[in-house]
Formats: sequence, C-alpha cells, structure tokens
Amino acid sequence: MAVRRRKIRLRYKAERVLFSDVLPYELPVIFSNRYFYRFLIENGIRIKNGKVEVNDDIPEGAKLILLLIFGFEDLQTLKEKDTEKLLSTIPFTFHILHKPTKSRSLSVIHPANQIEMAAFYEKYKSLMLYYCNRDSFSIRHPKKVACYFYYRDKLHHQLLGRKADNIELFFNEYESLKTYFSYKRYTYIHKFYEDFLFQRAEKKFQHLLRFDIQSCFDSIYTHSIAWATSGGKEMYKKNFDGEDGTFGNVFDRVMQRMNYNETNGIVIGPEFSRIFAEIILQHIDCSVKRKLEAEGFVENEDYLCYRYVDDYFLFYENDKLKERAMRLFDAEMKEYKLSISESKTKQLERPFVTEISIAKQSIDKLIKEYLSFHDGKDVEMAMVEDDKTVDEDGEENIDLTKERVVKALENDAHLYFRSNQFISKYKSIIKTTGVGSKDVVNYTLARIERKLVSVLKQYDKVFKCLSMGYVKNLMTEECMVKKMKLERVLTDYLIQLTDVVFFLYADCKRIKTTLKVMTILNDIIIYLDNDYHPAKDDGYQRFSNVIRDAVFRNIQKEIDTVFRISKYNAETPLETLYLLITIRSMRDKYRINQDVIDSYLGLKYDSVTGDLQSGWPKMNALVIILLLYYYGGSDKFLKQKKGLVKIIRDKYETEPKETIKRNAELVILLLDLLACPYIRNSDRRCICKLMGVSRPNQKIMEEYLKKRRYMFTRWTDVNLTKELGAKVSLEVYS
Repeated sequence: MAVRRRKIRLRYKAERVLFSDVLPYELPVIFSNRYFYRFLIENGIRIKNGKVEVNDDIPEGAKLILLLIFGFEDLQTLKEKDTEKLLSTIPFTFHILHKPTKSRSLSVIHPANQIEMAAFYEKYKSLMLYYCNRDSFSIRHPKKVACYFYYRDKLHHQLLGRKADNIELFFNEYESLKTYFSYKRYTYIHKFYEDFLFQRAEKKFQHLLRFDIQSCFDSIYTHSIAWATSGGKEMYKKNFDGEDGTFGNVFDRVMQRMNYNETNGIVIGPEFSRIFAEIILQHIDCSVKRKLEAEGFVENEDYLCYRYVDDYFLFYENDKLKERAMRLFDAEMKEYKLSISESKTKQLERPFVTEISIAKQSIDKLIKEYLSFHDGKDVEMAMVEDDKTVDEDGEENIDLTKERVVKALENDAHLYFRSNQFISKYKSIIKTTGVGSKDVVNYTLARIERKLVSVLKQYDKVFKCLSMGYVKNLMTEECMVKKMKLERVLTDYLIQLTDVVFFLYADCKRIKTTLKVMTILNDIIIYLDNDYHPAKDDGYQRFSNVIRDAVFRNIQKEIDTVFRISKYNAETPLETLYLLITIRSMRDKYRINQDVIDSYLGLKYDSVTGDLQSGWPKMNALVIILLLYYYGGSDKFLKQKKGLVKIIRDKYETEPKETIKRNAELVILLLDLLACPYIRNSDRRCICKLMGVSRPNQKIMEEYLKKRRYMFTRWTDVNLTKELGAKVSLEVYS
C-alpha cells in the first residue's frame, strides 16, 4: 500500500526560514526553532532596512528577551541602532562523529543573526535564485520559493489507534518545512544514481571520474562570494571597492558577522551555507565550461559533468578532455582558495556499478526475504477494502461480521525472523562486496524502517479483526487463542528485529544513524503502547501488558548495553546521548539506572557519603539540555542535576563580560533554562545574575515564558513521533 501524503500549501512568511535554513539537521529532536519562530511572529520582531522593528504592544517579558538577545538595556536605543554594528557574534559550534577517527564541526548561529538571516532571505530571495540557476552542472540548487510541502502519513492513522496530535500550529505554520526554496533536481545523492541522467551518461560515455572539494566549507573565503557575483576576481577588483551594497558584499558581511568576523571558512550545518557555497561553485563551473568550449570541447557531446553540492561526476570518452577539465577545475578552485581532494578522486569504467550499489541491491533482497509479512490465504477478504471508512481520528472503521472473523481465524498469515541468520547474511554481503558497514548502515536502517511499517500495517489487518471479534463476542474463545498466538509471534519478531538494529548501530554510532535507530524504535513503541479507540466508549486494549513489557524491556536492555560499553567523549558526545530521548518517551519503569549513566559520564561517588569523587567532563549546551531532559523532575537525579548546574555556572563565570551576550551558546542556553522546569529557582537566579540579568527582569521573563512554555527546547509533553517526522523532513543533505 502506498504511503499516503498530505499536500499542504504554505502561507508566506519571511520568518519561515528559521524552520528550514538556519539550524543544522543534526540537532536533538527536542531542540528546534518552532517556539522561537512563534516568539518573533507574535511580537512582530524583525529586522528591516537595518533596524529592529517590534509591535507597539509587545509584552514586557518579550521585550526583555529581545533586549537580552541583542545585548541592550533599552528598546528605543536598540530600535535606533544600525543592526550591522550589533551582530558580530560567536556561533555555538559543536562536533559530531563524521568518520571513525574524524569529527565534523557544526554551528548554531546566534538568535540575533537568525533574525537577520530571515530579513536577508526576504530581501534577496530573487537574487539568491538568480545566482543559483546559472550552471548546467549543478543537480542540487534552489529553483524557486517553496509553495507546498508534503506530510507523509505513516503509522499515525493506520496503526496508532488514536489521533496522533492536535496539529496545533504544526502543519498550518509549515513547521516541518524541508527548505525555504524548492530544489532542482535531487534532494539526496543516491537519487541521482537511480535516475535517467546517470543512465543516459552511462550509455554515452565509457569513463567516469568522481572527485570532490577538500574541506569545502572550511576553506571558503567569504570575500569570494563578491567575486563570484560580479564576473570574477579581476572584474571585481577593477570595478568595486568592497564597501558597496551589492548582493555579494552584503552576503559576505552577513556570513562574517555570524562567525565572529571570520573570513576564512563559513559556518557549517545551515542550509544558507550550502547556498553560499553553491553560488561560488556555480561561477567556477560556468568558467570551466566556457573555457572548455573555447578549446572545442562541447558539453553533451564530448563530456557531461554533474555536481551535487561539492561532489563532481565527470563523464567523458577522451582522456585529453579529462586532463584539460581537471586542470581547469584545479586552477579555478585555487583562484577561490579551494582545492580538489586527491584521496577522494576515483576513476570508474562502464558499467558504473560501485561496490556500494551492489551491496544495496543485496541488502534489499535480504530485507525482503527475512523481514516480510507472509500473507496467508484470504488476508484481503478478512478486511475488505470497500467496506472500510475512516473516522475523525483517522482510524479505519470496519463493518465487522462473523464471516470476517471466521476468515481472519482461518488466515495463516505469519511472521518469522531470526536475527542471527539475518546478521550472518548481512556480514557476508559486506565481506563479498568489500564495502565498509558505515557506507551502507544508514541505507539498511532506512529500508528496515520502511519494511517494518509495511509489515505492521499488514499484520494489523488480521490482528484488529481478531481483537474486535474478541471484544464484540463473536467467536470469543477462538479469537482469544489466535490473538495470543499472533501476539507471541509479533513479540519474537520485534525482539529479533531490535537485535539486528543494535547490531548495525554498534559499528556506526553517528548522529544520522542514531536518528534512524530512534525512528525504528519509535515505530515499535507507538504501535505497542496505544490501544484501539482509547478516547472512545468502544475503545479496547490492543496488546496485553505482558507482550508490551517483553518488547520494551528488550529495548531498555539494548540501550542500557550501548551506554555500558561506550564511554563519554567530550569531542563527540551527542551520538549516544540522543537515545536518552527514546528512553524518556517510554514509561518511567523502563528508565536506565542512574548508575549506568554516571558510569558512562565517568562519574564516581563515595559509597558512604555519596560525594562526587571525580570531576564532571566537559559539556556543551546540547549535552546539558539532553541530560536535564532525561533527569527531568525525578528525585533520583538530584545530585546529578546539582553537578550540571555547577557546569552551567562555570560556563558563564569563565566567559568574558564583553562577549557573554555575543556567545550564541550562552544566550540560547539561558533562554532555555528560563523555561526549564527541572532546575531550582535559586540556580536559575544565579545563572541569570552571571549573565547580567537582574532579579526583577528574570521574574518578568519567566512569567512570560510560563505561558508559552518553551524557547528552543521542548522540555515537556514531547510527541516523539511528531518530532522525528519533522526531523526526517529536514534531512536535506545526504
């Protein structure tokens, strides 16, 4: 059955950039710009013509938060200032694991710069599109301002058995918008391999050279955007003075300000950084193409070249073309302080089938063979599609008859899966194809998740019919026996599946991998932990508590094992900690013991006095937020939260006063702590004082945030299904 998609038209607001283009994808699912966006919209906060504007009736609490963000004491003075002089800030940079021995830096820009970026998009969106549509090589670039986005309905209606959420402002304010612009042609690089463009090039040309740019975003010189938008470096130096108001110079200054006036390298993570790079690379591509044409090499006849962000694919027949093209690319990139990565340059001969492509094909076959729901006879007859309706909660209503119950009882549909057999076959594929498991693990987990959703939908067709027959006294005893049998089969299937998921995860603990694991676990949790029609008079239990407990205990055990065998790494601390969000989404009895988390963090307490014998490790704001969220309001973690507060205080005490409000990490953390229900008022008061916030102003801001509840982190009532869905929609660069 095809996945149902809901098409939603976007109502235009400049600030929607905050959802899609200013934050890295890899942030925790509980952290977003959703509430910051609402804060700006409700209070009319914007930057226009270089000045801060707000509603005349802005509440006192909102005004104080705005002043905190911009580092001012008086609103009128702030409104009169030229924002360019206010916005030189320090981005919050954190690290994630990129390769087994290499990390990648990502940045969250200061809230003030986020407001500036919304204004920049509003003013320059047409020029951004113009400069991103000059190049025939690029296969991922902005094409137009997005008018729609699609909501993929997965387990919400068919499986959840209840309305997934109230949609509050979630969809009608496009809060899962993927990008501000719609893109041509590919959102993921693997789609290029499967598309006619790649196949056409393969038919026409014998050779393929793959190469990319060495540390592209780290190497970009911000001034080069002005060169790329004014006809080249020499043209720019002859005709411009560097202080003009041209698009290139404005973009240059915006990128510098958010990176504390740095000109070498740009912040990594946000979509606008990819657009910045795209404009420069399109200029390089056009220059190379023009020079090749001047030498008699014609695109589509002598070669085809495609670029996905900073990955190039050069299809050709003549070695002379390849050599000349590479010399030109090398020279043009050096002009812009970029270089080709020799270690990632790879020559392929037709057919262009890589080891990864072969491995993926084998993995698809493996998943289909081992994870499928084996349809029994009359499975569709037991649940006739023509007689189904959908209620206001999105759940299917069935006209149940004794005949249907009998057919469900006779149906021999079944699930059978053994993790050891699957893992053995998977390892054989890895060994035979010669790929690294890290190269295909995300693909494998994504395919497993898709298959799991399909299997649960098929399973529920038969299982729900039996459940209804039991509840409505149609062949009650027979339904109970068959229902219990199917429950046991599903329990074994899900436990075996979880074993496979964590086997795959053990060899590749990266952020995207963790998020895919969380998605699979969440699919299992919401299916088992929700009953049929729970809010209605005719509601009834889907699964027995014994079955649920068996699966949930297994999930708890697997995550517990991850923390027991891992050690906290201050350089790349987030990969494992994200799993705490999944544990928190389950009932309290499935929490990991605090001793396990303490051991993971390297904390040791005196067995008699309970005093900490070792120091807390270095932590950034995201680690602090994740641990505070996990500890919550539980009395079990009082001493751990006390230690976290000390770390927070140290952060503010060691930051120079002249930069404390320019520091994105400290501003974001303070705004979140003002809304956090899990720390004491006295601790909050001390942290605010260190930030220069007076006690009266703190109270006013807290009262304001109590009504709105959050700023960046959603501390309570997290709907993990919704948050993971929003996160999946933002996965734009793979």
